[in-house]
Amino acid sequence: MSGPAPRSRGGERGIALAAAVFALVALAALLAGLWFAALQEYRIGENVVGARRAFDAAEAGLDAAVAGWNPGTLDRLGVADTAVFSGSLGGGTASYSGVVERLGPALFLLRSTGRDARGPSRATLAAVVRLAPLRLGVPAALVASGPVRLGAGATVDALAADTGGACAGTAHTAAGVVIADGAGLDSSGCSAGSCLRGTPAWSVDTALRGASVPLLGESGWASLVAAAETIGVGGALPSGAPAWYAPGDLTLPTAVPAGPAVLLVGGDLVLETGAQVNGLVVVRGRLIVRGAGGTIRGSVLAAGADLAALGAARASLLYSGCTVEGALAGAAPARPLQERSWGVIY
Repeated sequence: MSGPAPRSRGGERGIALAAAVFALVALAALLAGLWFAALQEYRIGENVVGARRAFDAAEAGLDAAVAGWNPGTLDRLGVADTAVFSGSLGGGTASYSGVVERLGPALFLLRSTGRDARGPSRATLAAVVRLAPLRLGVPAALVASGPVRLGAGATVDALAADTGGACAGTAHTAAGVVIADGAGLDSSGCSAGSCLRGTPAWSVDTALRGASVPLLGESGWASLVAAAETIGVGGALPSGAPAWYAPGDLTLPTAVPAGPAVLLVGGDLVLETGAQVNGLVVVRGRLIVRGAGGTIRGSVLAAGADLAALGAARASLLYSGCTVEGALAGAAPARPLQERSWGVIY
């Protein structure tokens, strides 16, 4: 006995192929979407990293401008005058360029733009900095932590008024010599102490004992050295520099550029006949004169001084607090303001 004949499935022919094709298309679309999303995430990440590099470069530009502050150039800018700076991050991943603009006697505006080397990202920061001159309050024409010897031809005068420049007419009342130990002051070569004038003529400050750099200390010395032009072989002083630094002994010739300026000497300083300096002179060794010596108007900080080896002419240390302040102001580094010193421009 036979059963019913099977029905034909011709209407369902090819459905598996269509389902497979649909599945492949859906999978391809899903993969394309995932790829697109991943690509977008990658681009966003690259943009974020590029923006960060640009921001870091702009910030590094501000830091470099402050750390590399050149008083000889920047402190002498006029109001609204500008100077440019530029540089790059390590590895060349980003660069920066910027402008320093003087806003007033002590304020400067710094603008630094950082650029990513691998893309179009850029960032600009601005900061306001203020000149920070060293405040010393130098108390005498000569401050010494070691022995001082004066001769008949020497003059250490802290009472004479200034006669020239911006300080002309300024009167002073300061000590002639401040020394660490009174026994170290030898003025026997002066007739009745005629070579030493001040209020008082001399005084003792025991805090100076053992000081490698009187009043300044090592930190003050390092700060001024960083702002100074190094004197090359032969002792020629760079013209127009606000501060000069001689790592070792220095002999000053007659031709000394006009000041006021800061002169830093790592060894002994020898004044030859006719040498003249206006400003603050800091000597880690001794101040020595030869021949007729010279003139220093301002103040001298030294480990010792020998002003006795003179001829018939006179050598003078003339106190001028105004000149010292002018010299320190001319060599002043810049410091960011303590609060909200920088901001993002764009």
